[in-house]
Amino acid sequence: MFTKTLSCRKGILPLAMLVLVSTGMTGCDGTGGMAQYEPKLMFSLPDKCNTPDGITLCDKTGIMYLSCPNFNDPNYPAIIMQITPDNKVLPLVVPPARADTRIAGPMGLDIGPDGNLYVADNQYFANADHRSRVLRVNMSGGKATGVDVVVDGLKLANALIWRGDRMYVSDTAFDLKGEYGAGGIWCFTLAEMNKGVVKVKPNATDPRVMVKINAIKGRGTGSSGPDGMAFDEEGNLYTGNFGDGVLYKITFNADRSMKSCDVFLKDPTLTCCDGIFYRAADKKIYIADSQKNSIKRVSLDGKLENIWQNGDCTGEGNMVDQPCEVIVRGNELIIVDFDMPFPGLLNSTFDKPHTLHVINLAK
Repeated sequence: MFTKTLSCRKGILPLAMLVLVSTGMTGCDGTGGMAQYEPKLMFSLPDKCNTPDGITLCDKTGIMYLSCPNFNDPNYPAIIMQITPDNKVLPLVVPPARADTRIAGPMGLDIGPDGNLYVADNQYFANADHRSRVLRVNMSGGKATGVDVVVDGLKLANALIWRGDRMYVSDTAFDLKGEYGAGGIWCFTLAEMNKGVVKVKPNATDPRVMVKINAIKGRGTGSSGPDGMAFDEEGNLYTGNFGDGVLYKITFNADRSMKSCDVFLKDPTLTCCDGIFYRAADKKIYIADSQKNSIKRVSLDGKLENIWQNGDCTGEGNMVDQPCEVIVRGNELIIVDFDMPFPGLLNSTFDKPHTLHVINLAK
């Protein structure tokens, strides 16, 4: 039912195939990237949404769901918001805190084939000993009717995406002894979660770990593994390491077992992959580069473009503030600003406002 664990191979694309359209790191009084893709402030969120993170779009209703773990200011409990097609921001649900950590940490989220909302609950910052979970927000008539735990025992649950009846969850830090930056991707089926809470084995020994990926020393922010995930229309899965910015392509056999995992892009100008999104309309992968306050995109032939970049700032106006997630709604590239400083990132401090930005891709 599940795929065999397999470490990724280093099939690096020739550097001649990698094209950087624009570089340049500038301060808050200037920009880097392409001028036509200047971001605009979409929302300034209230303090109860002080650390926005994951975002997903319901194709049927046009409603987006935004997770706010509120790690920056835990005086406010974690919350999941909904954004209507006419851009009203409304609360959906306050996910229940874990009893032993007393917090919830909703991050990546996606709508399952059953119409419910599944959420990666990252407990790593409260307790790194396999406390992270996957939550199911039960939905009926567009409203949350309850929240269940469907998976328990993950390490640093981060991104989450569905394909058919299978749910994929990135685990950004396995913390394996002697393995630099080891992380991976889990695979769960809807059927097994419907039977009850799936309790996984620790230390990446569970057969549900579809693939293990290590970070490369000397690149980017350090020892962090896979973060964002996105599928193309052919069913290939892309994921990038937060710690070193290497982008991987995962292919599947007919039975959905993993066929291969290879380096898709390794470029010196991309050293951090946070959230990623594939847009079928232009066949491009959009990447939130948290390290550099930058938005990048990659074509399926491996060409890299830096479409926006700015210096350390508060997120006001047209300046993104540690972008962690990107999603496309029509011709709008919507950017979520996490604004939670880590070592090695350009962003130096948590500050107001708490923001989402938008880029018009039609230009």
